[in-house]
Amino acid sequence: MCGLAGYRTLSRTDIPFDNALLNRLHESIAHRGPDGHGIWTSDNHQLALVHRRLKIIDVSQAGTQPMMDAQKSVVIIFNGEIYNYLELRSLLQQDGYLFSSQTDTEVILYAYKKWGIACLNYLDGMFAFALFDIHTNELYLVRDRIGIKPLYFSMQSQILSFASEIKALWQLPWIEKQIKHEALSYYLSYLATPAPMTLYEGIYKLPAGFYLKCDAQRAITFHQWYDPAHASIIATIHDEDYYVDHIRTLFDNAVKKRMRADVPVGIFLSGGIDSSLNLAHMARYNQHLKTFNVSFDDGPELQERAWARMVADKFGAEHHELIISEQEAFNSFQKIIYHQDEPLGDPVCIPLYHVAHYAKKAGVTVVQIGEGSDELFCGYPMYADYINLNRYWQSSQRFIPATVRQGLSYAASWYPCKPNKKDLLFRWAQGQPLFCTGALVFSSTWKHNIMHPMAMHHGYDPIIEQIYAHFPQGTDSYAMIDYHRARLRRSDPHADFVKTMGYVELKHRLSELLLMRVDKMTMAAGIEARVPFLDYRLVEFALQIPEFLKYKDGTTKYILKKACEGIIPDEVIYRKKVGFNAPTTRWFKSGHYFKGQLQDLLHSPTNEISRLLNVPVIDKMLQENMQTNVDYAPQLWALQNVLAYE
Repeated sequence: MCGLAGYRTLSRTDIPFDNALLNRLHESIAHRGPDGHGIWTSDNHQLALVHRRLKIIDVSQAGTQPMMDAQKSVVIIFNGEIYNYLELRSLLQQDGYLFSSQTDTEVILYAYKKWGIACLNYLDGMFAFALFDIHTNELYLVRDRIGIKPLYFSMQSQILSFASEIKALWQLPWIEKQIKHEALSYYLSYLATPAPMTLYEGIYKLPAGFYLKCDAQRAITFHQWYDPAHASIIATIHDEDYYVDHIRTLFDNAVKKRMRADVPVGIFLSGGIDSSLNLAHMARYNQHLKTFNVSFDDGPELQERAWARMVADKFGAEHHELIISEQEAFNSFQKIIYHQDEPLGDPVCIPLYHVAHYAKKAGVTVVQIGEGSDELFCGYPMYADYINLNRYWQSSQRFIPATVRQGLSYAASWYPCKPNKKDLLFRWAQGQPLFCTGALVFSSTWKHNIMHPMAMHHGYDPIIEQIYAHFPQGTDSYAMIDYHRARLRRSDPHADFVKTMGYVELKHRLSELLLMRVDKMTMAAGIEARVPFLDYRLVEFALQIPEFLKYKDGTTKYILKKACEGIIPDEVIYRKKVGFNAPTTRWFKSGHYFKGQLQDLLHSPTNEISRLLNVPVIDKMLQENMQTNVDYAPQLWALQNVLAYE
C-alpha cells in the first residue's frame, strides 16, 4: 500500500523537471507511504513518476519504487496489493523470468512483459498503478476491478497529471481549482461525486475496472477491462446448501489471501456479523490478532462494545477499545476534510479516522474490514423495505394509467412531508424505477430548493463522454443511476431487483463513497485496509445468488447468515443489525460544536460553496432541526462536509 503521482506532457512543449516540485508531490502524500519515497524522470519521454512507500510485502530496500525490470524496459509505481503474487511469480519463473525482490510489484512488471496489458486479467487484488513501457512509449493508468484504490487524473494545460490523491495535483502549477456545479449536485444527492467526476472542473477519477492509455503519439483512450455484470449472469438456480458451501469456501479463500503480509495484521471489530465472520476466518491463520472497536461517548453506540468483546474473546484476539467525544470528533474534522480530498458526506469517516490512528499506534499496519457485505447480500433493513415496496411499485405502474398516477402525485405534493418522500411519489408517477441508492440525501426536488439557480447550470465535458459514452450530463442525479442500470440490463436482461440494487451500489456508492472513505481515512494513518467481502470472485458469485435467498421470510442477508452458522455464535448472527455510524443526530440537536461551525461556514463571505446554495433555506432547516422533532442530520452533515472545502 502506497501513494503515487506523476505527469507527462501531451503536447510538443517540454516542461522542466523541477526537483522542488517533485519533492512537493511526494511530500503531499507522505502519509500514504511513511517508509520511503522514490522519483524517476525521463527527459526523452517527458515523464515523471513519484512514489511513497508503505512497507508490507518484502520490507527490504529491494521493494523501493519506482521499480524497473532487469532490462530497464518497463517502470511502475504501484499502490495496493496483489494477493496471488506468489502463484503468479511461480508461473512466471517457469517461463524464465528472474526476480530480484520478493515483492508483488515486481510480479506486475513481468506479468506485463509476458501478457501485455492483458495481465490485468491475471491480477487478483486491489490496486492503482501507473506503468510505462519504455520500448513502445506507452503509459497506462489502471484502477482495480471493484475500485478499492483511487486514482485521479487531469489533462489541464495539455499535461496528463495523475495521483492517488487530489491534494498532490494541487502542487502542480498548471492545475486550476474550480468547483464543478454538476458534481456538486450529484454530491448533494449521493454523498459522493460519481466517477469519473470529482468536485472540481478538469479533475477526474478513473472508474473501477478501467484503465487509461497514453500512446506513443500522446493520444488518450479509456478502456473498461472489467465489469462484474459480465461474469455474474445466473445460469442455474441451486439449493441452499450449494450457496452456503460456495460462500464459505470463497470467503475463506478471500481472507486467507489477505493474511499475506510481512507486518502485523489486525481487524476493525464491531461485533456484528461481517466483522465477526472476518475474525473467525482470520483466526484460522493467525493466533495473535489485534482487534479494534470504536464508539462514541454518552450514546447507544457504547452498548455495541460488549458484542465486540465477546467475539474477540471467543477467538482469542487481543482486543482494544476507543471512545470518542463530540469535541474530539470536532477537533479532528478539518484534518478529515483535508484527507478526504473532496467531500465524502458519510460521518463514518470520523470513527474510521480515529480507529485507524489508534491501530497504527498499537503496532498494526494492515487491517481487514467487512465493507461490501451488506450491498452484496442484502443486509440493510432499507433494502428489505425496497424489496417489499417494489412488488407494488411495478404492478401499480403497470395497471394504473399514467395520467391517474400523475394526478395523485400532484395532489400529494400539497401535503407537508419531507421532499424526498414527495420525490419518490413523483418518480412512481413518471414510471421510473424504484431504487437509485442506499444513501439518497437530497432528492431532485429538494436540491432545487437548497441550490442557487446559478449552480444548476452545467456544461458538456468531452472527457466524461470519452469514458462513458452517452452518459447523461446534467444535474439530474437519477440519470446516472439509470445509466448504470441500463448497462446491466444489456449484459443481463433478466437481472432481478436485488441484483440490480447490488450492481448499482457497486458502480457508485461502494466504490466512490464507502471504499473511498476507507482508503482515505486508513491511509491518513499510514495503514492498509483489506476488504475480503469484495474479493472479485465472491462479488461475482454473490451477484448470481437469487433474490429469494438473500431476503427470505423477513430475514435480511439470509443466505450469508446460513453460511455463518457453526462459525460464529448464533446470537451474533441473528441479533438486530446496528449500523456503524456517528451520532450526528445528537450533535445537531444538542451538541456544542458542529452546529455553530455550520452556521459560520454558511455565512462566511469568502466561502465559494455557500454562494452556490440557498443560505436562508438551509438556515431554516437548521433551526427546524434544533427546535422540532424533525431530523435533518444527514442533510446537515452533507452540507457541513462540502462547505468545509471553502
